[in-house]
Amino acid sequence: MAAWPVQKTVSAPAETPAQDQGKREKTIFRVLGSCASEGCPSPFCTCDVCVEARTRGGKDMRTRAGYQLGDTIRIDWSPDAFAQGIRFNLDPCLLRHIFITHSHEDHLLPMDFWTRGIVMKHDGSLVKVYGNENVLKIIEKSIERGWQNKNNRLEPVTMVPGKTVEIPEHQISVTALLANHMKTEQALLYIFAGPGWKLFIAHDTDYFPDSTWEFLRGQQIDVMVVDSTWGMVRRNDGHLGIPNVVEIVERMKKEGGLKENALVIPSHLSHHGTPKHAELEAKLAPLGMEPAYDGKVVEL
Repeated sequence: MAAWPVQKTVSAPAETPAQDQGKREKTIFRVLGSCASEGCPSPFCTCDVCVEARTRGGKDMRTRAGYQLGDTIRIDWSPDAFAQGIRFNLDPCLLRHIFITHSHEDHLLPMDFWTRGIVMKHDGSLVKVYGNENVLKIIEKSIERGWQNKNNRLEPVTMVPGKTVEIPEHQISVTALLANHMKTEQALLYIFAGPGWKLFIAHDTDYFPDSTWEFLRGQQIDVMVVDSTWGMVRRNDGHLGIPNVVEIVERMKKEGGLKENALVIPSHLSHHGTPKHAELEAKLAPLGMEPAYDGKVVEL
């Protein structure tokens, strides 16, 4: 089997002269996992995409969705989080903020939070965990003696659609929006706004609810990572395909939600309907999009 090389690209709008003069420090955004729940190659699967991934490796090998901003902010904590940290040489001891989109198992592994208070020696720093009520309840049941156990050094922050929290040490604000994904809880999308940039993490979701569209109007987002679970297939059942994403991007630009030169990154890609990476890249280029892959890096 081919090795997993660390593959990185840098994609961002060119700096303006004002930014050059101010020498604004760039924030690094990393795609750690770009696949849907089954991963690729998926266990036991013999489809062409999975066979290719096993044979050639590279960008066709996808772990479950996860992202990181700098060294301290993480979005989602899948069962692959441990392996992703090793693969990309990330130090999880530097994390201070973890945002969870929803409680599905491919986005949340509560046992890793349990280990923080039981079998880990840490520097005593506090890690804030952000999520909806159900996400926080699941983690609380898993960690030793709940959130009140000082050994865990974990602080829950309940997020609801429309709520904004501040991360002052990085001059970043984070707003939760409602996803259209599941009936049992309020799955969340997140807008991260830093000095001179906005990043929108928009999965797992179908077409956005009206309240989310209302908030997005005029936001002028620079980078959007968007659910594209079904690849080139149009489909609506809690997830999106590229044909759906094209319509969403058009509406967002029309209403000022996205900048005209915004970077759109289809992610959360399933091997069902998603071609091999090189083919997907070629199909998306005329649409002005860049597909996610494990190891993709964007400077904000």
